[in-house]
Amino acid sequence: NGLQVMRDHRCSFREQWATSAPSFHKKAAPKDLRPVKGEKNVLITSALPYVNNVPHLGNIIGCVLSADVFARYSRMQGYNTLYVCGTDEYGTATETKAIQEGLSPKEVCDRYHAIHKEVYQWFNISFDHFGRTTTQHQTEITQDIFKRIEANGFTTIQTVDQLHCDRCDKFLADRFVSGVCPLCGYDDARGDQCDSCGKLVNAVELVEPKCHLCKKTPVIKQSSHIFLELDKLQEKVGEHLEKRLSEDNHWSANAISIVKGWIKGGLEKRCITRDLKWGTPVPLKEFGNKVFYVWFDAPIGYLSITKDLIGNDWTKWWKNPQDVELYQFIGKDNVAFHGVMFPCTQIAADDGYTMVNHLCATEYLNYEDSKFSKSRGTGVFGDMAKDTGIEADVWRFYLLYMRPENQDTAFSWDDFSIKVNSELLSILGNFVNRALTFCVSSFGGVIPEMELTDDDVDFLLNLEKELKEWEDHLEHVRLKDAVRSVLSLSRRANQYMQAQQPWVSVKGDEPQKRRAGSVIGVVANVAYLIAITLSPIMPEVSRRIREQCGAEELPAFSHSVICYLKTGHKIGTPKPLFVKMDKAKIEEWKVKFGGSTTPAPAAKKDVKGGKPKRDAKDQSMASRHFPLLAKNNSHIASLLSTISPKFEQVRKAFVQRTLSNLEKENSKLEEEVNELKARVVAAEVDAGIPQLMIPSKKTGSNGVENDSPNKNGPITAEKSKNQDKTAKKKKNGQSAEGTTSAGSGDDVIDIGRLDLRVGRIIQCEKHPDADSLYVEQIDVGEESPRTVVSGLVKHVSIEKMQNRLVVVLCNLKPAKMRGVESRAMVMCASSIEKVEIMEVDSSSIPGTPVVCPPFVHRPDAQLNPKKKVWESVSEDLKVSEEGFAVWKGKALLVGGKTRMSAPTLRGVLVK
Repeated sequence: NGLQVMRDHRCSFREQWATSAPSFHKKAAPKDLRPVKGEKNVLITSALPYVNNVPHLGNIIGCVLSADVFARYSRMQGYNTLYVCGTDEYGTATETKAIQEGLSPKEVCDRYHAIHKEVYQWFNISFDHFGRTTTQHQTEITQDIFKRIEANGFTTIQTVDQLHCDRCDKFLADRFVSGVCPLCGYDDARGDQCDSCGKLVNAVELVEPKCHLCKKTPVIKQSSHIFLELDKLQEKVGEHLEKRLSEDNHWSANAISIVKGWIKGGLEKRCITRDLKWGTPVPLKEFGNKVFYVWFDAPIGYLSITKDLIGNDWTKWWKNPQDVELYQFIGKDNVAFHGVMFPCTQIAADDGYTMVNHLCATEYLNYEDSKFSKSRGTGVFGDMAKDTGIEADVWRFYLLYMRPENQDTAFSWDDFSIKVNSELLSILGNFVNRALTFCVSSFGGVIPEMELTDDDVDFLLNLEKELKEWEDHLEHVRLKDAVRSVLSLSRRANQYMQAQQPWVSVKGDEPQKRRAGSVIGVVANVAYLIAITLSPIMPEVSRRIREQCGAEELPAFSHSVICYLKTGHKIGTPKPLFVKMDKAKIEEWKVKFGGSTTPAPAAKKDVKGGKPKRDAKDQSMASRHFPLLAKNNSHIASLLSTISPKFEQVRKAFVQRTLSNLEKENSKLEEEVNELKARVVAAEVDAGIPQLMIPSKKTGSNGVENDSPNKNGPITAEKSKNQDKTAKKKKNGQSAEGTTSAGSGDDVIDIGRLDLRVGRIIQCEKHPDADSLYVEQIDVGEESPRTVVSGLVKHVSIEKMQNRLVVVLCNLKPAKMRGVESRAMVMCASSIEKVEIMEVDSSSIPGTPVVCPPFVHRPDAQLNPKKKVWESVSEDLKVSEEGFAVWKGKALLVGGKTRMSAPTLRGVLVK
């Protein structure tokens, strides 16, 4: 029965392959986009970026890029999709920036709005409209919402203490005040938060406060403000959120946690007005000199930006909760405003607003081992990315690959180059180029006739499963996993092409040539399928692949694998898709974007006395009698502290680049020498000259091979055969006499005693009796997979455990863990806070040994627990500062060639 089901399934697929054709969605102009009753209508927003700065990579992946991938996917599915965003332009931050740059707030907004728009266009972000909040529509909608809230009885007026600058004749907003932190003594704390201790500060509590504009001391005066009574709305918003979270939602874990925390902690009244001029005016006569606070005003920008695009029909999207699903993409710092505050505003207004269905929040993306900082030149900002010469889609790929979905992650230049060179170039790009180039060279660029064998059908059916996983990942906004699905498709396609070897069969007889044609037809279609799945992630690369396939228009998403490129279809001109990232350029970019050293912290003050704390050096004669000299010395010291680290970075980069070039030259010379040796030996053997064994190598006390004289005399043909047999037996774990070796008999303890191999997890599930353990079936190149128990539940999701390459230690003594026997150990980089599975090149084959030259690879059949081999070796098994596994400073190499690496951790143990 099972065989018959399989036959029927294959037969059904063959019919599908032969008869199905792609369909195409008609794309409406953005101004014509409207929801349609009875269809899926998707409204997408990404957090409005502050207009007064340039977005860095963390900002881009946190909001606009994540939303763009989902919007592109939604359009492929044929959903009615509207994606809006824009610059958040009102508030204190803009006023401050305007004063700093000597411009009006409007001029600042115009300048930075253009910068934001240009950055997002370069990153291929497909907004239907990228607007701004400084519009008449923003004023109208915000004032209308406020009037409804006031009429419904959810506002109150309270008098609060505020700092007032008599000289400037204005109440000072938080960011217009600085002073001494009352908590830690830092003497440049802002009026809302101290940059030294990170604590929230009330401006009126600052010691020695100063007006940011005129530097005079402000006085405390009272000012009346309007408050939104969140406490009255707690029950209603709690019920709304409970309903949302009980539905089939795509809220990220951190969004759920933060929102529940706010509700559980209890909501309090919150001020919604500010004593500013730059903002949406409050529509009450007695508050004519105030504007709405930006936290209240900014989310309404989504509504006004939609109205800018489609006019009064904006309500069909924003007052239509029955027919519209709202997806909002934000960073975790914006969860409270989108998940609690704005829903409170909408509920209080009670006008049938569309409220968030799916809140998709990221954690933070950091830069290497620090934070992005424009002032210090640390990290890559949006306006700098294209100056590197790396195309936008490659940036998109890596940012999505590293998307901080469950925890903070870090951008790493070394990891960036590894992922691009090993995944994009070697796997995806190599497959597409091989498939299409072979079609051109052997079949004139015309898709041959395809006669699908059962192997072909099974391969394509497996791709169909991968396709469904890709769809599920995107549908549930698991964007990082969607990227990995595309790479997995590419790996499977590479393996299929390698196994079928059309370059061999095309040289055979007529049936073999037809077979080669079938394989090439299949792989060309798979290349096109990869282009489709790549479209939301790397739209420009996807377009190039489709162009090379001779079918540039993007088809609608098909849930099944179909034949897109039929027999007789003429493809375009194949070209390489990606450029290898050069190590020397990586070092150059590390220096360029590494930033300067952190400036010396400002002096702390004695909070009680208000006097600065001074060191003895500050009382020196030089500073008292030669103030100019002291000032110059200080300036020189400051310059040196900035220049010296940069010089050191450049020096290191030069040394590393030079060493790399020398290593390449040495390697080339060694290959030439070995080739010459082999040719000499071959010539002597052919001439009948007997060969004497050169000094053999034996392992010294440090585990490294040392030369020692050979006592076996000349090599004869018979001896050579016997030695080969002995070597084969030893390789299979047998002694020369044929008995299995119980151990190495080696007293030297080093990395060579470990049986480290590449493995592939073919199945992973939760341990039946332990919440923190996984039970995996891992292929390590043996007849059957090994059962392995790993304590990785808290660190790696079960989805990410499936079908991934790992490095495993295979010769530990088997041990039972909660009733399940574990026969190996997964190698991980480990710190107190974080554990990461060690990664290997995606082309690695299960069973490949991991070695560590110059230490001899001589693994014990089983490590003797009494000799503490693993315990001794593990003390020096670490992740280097470059991210690679090393033992006593020597790199571990898969198959003696490629390195194993940790995704982000550095300088930690491998456990």
